[in-house]
Amino acid sequence: MTFSLTALLVSFVSLILTGLPIAWAMMASVLVWVTVTGNWHFMPVASERVYQGMDTFVLMAVPLFILAGELVNEGKITDRLINFANAIFGWMRGGLAQVNVGASILFAGITGVALGDIASLGRVFIPSMVRQGYSSAYAAAVTASSSIIGPMVPPSLIAVIYGSMTDVSIGALMAATLVPGLLIGIAQMILVAIQARIYNFPRVEMDRSPKALAKVTGHAIVPLMIPVIILAGMLGGIMTPTEAGGVAAAYALVVSLVLFRSIRISALADVFSRSAMFSGQLLIIVGCGAAFSWVMGMENVPHMIGSMIEGWGFGYFGTMLVFNLILLVLGMFIDPTTVIILFGPLLSSAATQAGIDPLHFGAVAILNLNVGLLTPPLGVCLFAAERLAGCGIGPLLRSTIPFLLVTILTLALVSAFPGFSLWLPNALGF
Repeated sequence: MTFSLTALLVSFVSLILTGLPIAWAMMASVLVWVTVTGNWHFMPVASERVYQGMDTFVLMAVPLFILAGELVNEGKITDRLINFANAIFGWMRGGLAQVNVGASILFAGITGVALGDIASLGRVFIPSMVRQGYSSAYAAAVTASSSIIGPMVPPSLIAVIYGSMTDVSIGALMAATLVPGLLIGIAQMILVAIQARIYNFPRVEMDRSPKALAKVTGHAIVPLMIPVIILAGMLGGIMTPTEAGGVAAAYALVVSLVLFRSIRISALADVFSRSAMFSGQLLIIVGCGAAFSWVMGMENVPHMIGSMIEGWGFGYFGTMLVFNLILLVLGMFIDPTTVIILFGPLLSSAATQAGIDPLHFGAVAILNLNVGLLTPPLGVCLFAAERLAGCGIGPLLRSTIPFLLVTILTLALVSAFPGFSLWLPNALGF
């Protein structure tokens, strides 16, 4: 490791530990690197990399998907999806827990953000499950665990960012993460069914006559068209991710404002403001991350990592295990978006050098980093659910462990068998 690379990494870690925002820590460490190397002519190049990192057409999808999610939340569209999920899954033993997972799958097809799932569905499901006799810790565990399906199912913001940082087709990547995301949902439902038999969880009581089910389904058709438009548009090659985001946002606006009249015009300013603030914060990190990744490339770090892992001679399974362990550790301490911005280009290049399909690696990386949302010390989904339930982090963590184990098992299956992630993109002609 060169002295300049050491200075870059030490300064970055030190600044992060002082509490400096991640974007400014990345740019400050780039400045340290330029100073140490004495290559002052790189300063304009570094600033240009920041601009170029944000100036991509595909990243326009980020604020549009965020806006669509905000409109869905503000317009109370989730209530209709929850009723529909009740009709489909509520008959099972442990029905409300099953409905929680099922609603997360449906909601994932609209927002693609884990914390958005908790904020929207957690406020409904956690109190409802407690009233039906579930412990608050278990209700929070189901909510937190099922929320990580969100970033796996299109539209996935993290897939957009990963694709833009690594030059992987975003449409193909969203197709690659869809099946693993559904596998997580199925695995969690099987786990809930087993727990329901052991602990005698109740079923959801509701009118299940054909007329009642038809009414609930009819109310849900309009909201369900949002994920249908996104999936059909992108995976069918009809729309780019940016165009799909624009159509989804426009559709959610018309549905909430005109059709359902569930959102006031006066509330739109706040919706647009929240979307702009979140988008701006995210894109600044992406731009600064592009400059940081450029410096890491100048230091030849991807080649160093790839050569080192290749030199160990572990073969495919051993190499995937090493990459998964690296990502699991990073995900425990850093949020997934930041990990992808900082290390995505490096690890993707190293994985390609080691002979791993870049699309498969992208799907595995996104699934892997979502595990970190459920593990301390970061565990943002864990702590968000705990705040809603007020159950204490210890009981919540104990209730989450079974869900964490089935998620890791799904990760192992997807890692070992590339067909889980590559079948759909290949079938769609990506």
